[in-house]
Amino acid sequence: MLALRNVLRRKARSLFAVLQIAVAIAAFVSIVGVTQGLRAQFYRISQVFAFDLIVLARGAASPLFSAVSYEEAEAARQVPGVKAVSLLGIHLVRPPGMAQPVTIMAVEPDGEMLRFFPIVEGRGLREGDGEHIVIGRLMAEQLGLGVGGTLAIDERSRLEVVGLFDTPVVKDVPFLGGQALMPLSHLREAYRRLPNILICHTEPGRTARTPDEVREGLDRGEALAPSIGEAIPRLHARTIEGFLDSFKQQAALIDSFALAISFLAALVSAIGVTNTMLMSVFDRTREIGLLRAIGWSRLRIVAMIEAEGALLATAGGLLGLPIGLLLIEASKLLIQLGWLSVTLDPLLYLRAVGFAALLGLLGALYPAVRAAYLQPTEALRYE
Repeated sequence: MLALRNVLRRKARSLFAVLQIAVAIAAFVSIVGVTQGLRAQFYRISQVFAFDLIVLARGAASPLFSAVSYEEAEAARQVPGVKAVSLLGIHLVRPPGMAQPVTIMAVEPDGEMLRFFPIVEGRGLREGDGEHIVIGRLMAEQLGLGVGGTLAIDERSRLEVVGLFDTPVVKDVPFLGGQALMPLSHLREAYRRLPNILICHTEPGRTARTPDEVREGLDRGEALAPSIGEAIPRLHARTIEGFLDSFKQQAALIDSFALAISFLAALVSAIGVTNTMLMSVFDRTREIGLLRAIGWSRLRIVAMIEAEGALLATAGGLLGLPIGLLLIEASKLLIQLGWLSVTLDPLLYLRAVGFAALLGLLGALYPAVRAAYLQPTEALRYE
């Protein structure tokens, strides 16, 4: 109670210290929440495609830089153990007036991939479709599109929406519902491009539902991958786990960047707490001298100042949680189509508040030691 009373004696100063901590915690919660959300989406994809092999051009740094020919797809189909193949093209466009690109996946209208995107309104893709697309329900909601509408690709090209799809098989992967599908033939004819990815299915139509099934599918894919590489040396086949592992370096870079931002915010917040508590010690020099004169030990003085710092920081941590959530919601206005997915668990909240309390303790350490070593006689004469 004494620490709370001391903090409330200087409300404005304490409020600014709380806000500094709140900003640091808001940055921590929003950044970590978003990165965890993206990781959760990719993990869900690894479950769905556990019985499939992802095949790219050997050495391609990204699927966008890969190209697979139709002849290579046919050669892969002949490999023992491959039950079916799917070709997939990735076309990124930024329609006029939009701040972020839209992903259009080019698929075969009668291919295996379409089972992941069942039509819920309108019709699906058909052979012979040209400037026609089906879009995810999330894209339809966020872009205000529906069956019969058009998606402007650029100033001259417009694609007609003929259907809406949902993603119940991969319902925990929002960004798939924020994409569109067009016929693979249109990618070839209109844009003169080959597909980017070849998917070899070892069990068409099967989705892993348990960890044991995921392991079974991955083991089967790892055994089959060398055979595909031998049949088509230009291509490199990997399980979905291996494919996602190839992005670990980029993910580590993002994590390092997030850590650097959080550390900088934490450093500024700790300095703010130090300044607040140091000013408090200066203002209460006579009071602290009196406490020492009546018998308070140095340890008790340190404990009192540290408690005040921890109280300020904990209040900032609790305030930073809702601010972080508000930052995420505001960011969703700029980053749409499911790419900004957030995973927040109770452990993250506890870590954030604990981190805030630690900042308070560290920030109050120097002022606490300074207060403890004030000489009572000098402190009582302080004006």
